[in-house]
Amino acid sequence: MKFFEVFGNAKYVLSADKNQFPYVRKSFSVEKPIKKATLTVSVLGFCELYANGEKITDDLYVTTYSQYNAQTLEDIGKVSPEDGYFNDELRYSAYYSQFDVTRFLKTGKNALGIVVSGGWYRTGNDKYGCHRNYGDTKTCFRLQIECEDGERIEVLSDAACKVCESFLIKSGVYHEEQDERKEIVDFSSADFDDSSWAYAVETDAPETEYRLNECPANKIIRWVTPKLVKSTSKYAVYDAGENITGFPVLKTVCGAGEELRCAYSETLTAEGDIDPEHGYKQESTFITDGRKEHNIRFTWHGFRYFQVSCTGGAVTCDRCAVVHADLKNTSTFRSDSEILNWIYDAFVRSQLENYQCGVPTDCPQIERKGYTGDGQLLCDLGMMLFDSRALYKKWLQDISDCQDAKTGFVHYTAPCFVGCGGGPGGWSVAVITVPYAYYRAYGDKAVLEEFYPKMCKYVEYMEYSSADGLVTIRDRIGWCLGDWESPRGRDGLLPPSFVNTCFYINALQQLSKIAVLLGKETDCERYKRRIVELQNSVNGAYYDAATSDYCGNDQGSNAIALKAGLGNAKTQKNLADRYAEADEFDTGIFATKILIENLFKNGYADVAYSMLNSQGECSFNDWKRKGATTLYESWKNARSYNHPMFGAVVEYFFTYLLGIRQTGDGCGYKKVLINPVALEKVNALSGSIQTVSGRIAVSIDRKDGQSTFVVEIPDGVEGEFVYGNMRIKLSAGENKIVI
Repeated sequence: MKFFEVFGNAKYVLSADKNQFPYVRKSFSVEKPIKKATLTVSVLGFCELYANGEKITDDLYVTTYSQYNAQTLEDIGKVSPEDGYFNDELRYSAYYSQFDVTRFLKTGKNALGIVVSGGWYRTGNDKYGCHRNYGDTKTCFRLQIECEDGERIEVLSDAACKVCESFLIKSGVYHEEQDERKEIVDFSSADFDDSSWAYAVETDAPETEYRLNECPANKIIRWVTPKLVKSTSKYAVYDAGENITGFPVLKTVCGAGEELRCAYSETLTAEGDIDPEHGYKQESTFITDGRKEHNIRFTWHGFRYFQVSCTGGAVTCDRCAVVHADLKNTSTFRSDSEILNWIYDAFVRSQLENYQCGVPTDCPQIERKGYTGDGQLLCDLGMMLFDSRALYKKWLQDISDCQDAKTGFVHYTAPCFVGCGGGPGGWSVAVITVPYAYYRAYGDKAVLEEFYPKMCKYVEYMEYSSADGLVTIRDRIGWCLGDWESPRGRDGLLPPSFVNTCFYINALQQLSKIAVLLGKETDCERYKRRIVELQNSVNGAYYDAATSDYCGNDQGSNAIALKAGLGNAKTQKNLADRYAEADEFDTGIFATKILIENLFKNGYADVAYSMLNSQGECSFNDWKRKGATTLYESWKNARSYNHPMFGAVVEYFFTYLLGIRQTGDGCGYKKVLINPVALEKVNALSGSIQTVSGRIAVSIDRKDGQSTFVVEIPDGVEGEFVYGNMRIKLSAGENKIVI
């Protein structure tokens, strides 16, 4: 929608002195009984909302992160002016939120109050010294009041708003510093005297599309109790007990003007102090005003350990808030395999803690960005396990916004954070894979219709970006990555052109199916011809006819090739034989998922389980032995200890171990196949998913030469159970099968 369609005659306002973190206030009177009042608000930054001295919502970081508006070179730190970004024709979205505020208002004098912070609109510097601003923070609101007698009144943001410096010293998404002495607790009360405050300045609304925020908000989801692990005369160190996203609530007994500091990390040094190498300069600072409790309010940190000190005396902590988007894990999984249970639990924690501000992020502490590589890798699983439909619908818009309308190039993060690395295959392919996953999960064909032109434009870019039939990258400053985070590091990765071309083939395979669904059979045939051409190019460059291997059957390369329709029976056998002998992974984020899928799918379930349960340095068991509660970014020497991407293998716990799959190319779980693999090493397992068609659950119990399967499917779903040579039509409700 256009700005005036949402906000009418309201204006964005800011401080005349460009203070980025102001209080904003507007007082007004309503002389009649109020029937209903709706507040529509857009703060470009984050904010807290108040009316008549009460906080309107417990939502955090209002409103969701997006690609708000065009940026200038000055807005973006440490980026070359020659970067292709500055020539891109992108789309922009700014989200507004609506709240029913009827209960907060009264007949007579009223006031609205807003505390503004930088958020993602004005980030401040990250650990690399980079910032990505979109301009000055600004505030717009429209309060629509319907009186009992039918009269309608509007209260709008305009030059009559009053502004004042707030208690925030720094407040971008990466840092927060507070001077508590400047906090005005009652600034939004109706009787507050704002005569000394300055008037706000009206400013132009950014040229962007205004969208209603329907994405789950960030909230305090739960609390954990930290333990004191070190105390000196100068500082104390606490352990939250698990890797979390959020903040500690700090307690002091001191007067005003003292400095309270808190630094965060995922690990400790040998001396028991927080490790700066895994802290990434995450810090909070408070200048105290004598209150007893202190916490940040406009951002989160990713940490397990935190170190606190105060010039005015000791600091204690008895609770930490766990903060992420208010999504529920609607799946269950349990087995008699300790490692499978650990992988599932660690993935669920990692993924939930990386649903932040409407974006599936890569990590909560270093970058916090919506990398399309990680996101497309995990989207099927994210939609399967969580009530994440609204979040992924919003993220689809981010992906659309970050595609260059001229060339079809899709940036490696959505929203776009210029300068981030990726590849046109494994990352930019999200413009095809995520909409298709959304269609498959929810049966929403309209998403495919909307995205099909964007997918075709992406294909144009991929053709332009190919040389000798292989995908490369042109006219862009930045990496062209293949498979990310193999144990061998960046220099030991598989050839990027091999990985990106195979991913392009996979995308064209999906696009062929989409074309048929949309009645574009001619396009489908063209895509199929192009797939053959690309397959021939990969064979010419990377296939060894003497061994039937691709790239030496190294780092899951045969699995990547087989998924792209390449190779033969010997390629498959070589792959299975290699990993039957392995005791650790040598694969990066993409090949790990593809490898496990291949082994389960092609009759090597025992090898897949052996890899999942491997004991070497590069294994899930190694992370578990180290006490990890979330998944690492790398098999070894990981920067981040909270990256969900290697957890993509959890998808196959449900689709192969439990056997819950959609029939053919079906969607919305209208037709399901329950086809568990036979795996003697796991004798008891159960799990469920909540689909748009209802709950599907499977339990398996193997003992004394007998296997008992209990399958539950909802009404209206057509289901079939397949195990070995047995095929049984399932009925709605519970089905018990004994073999």
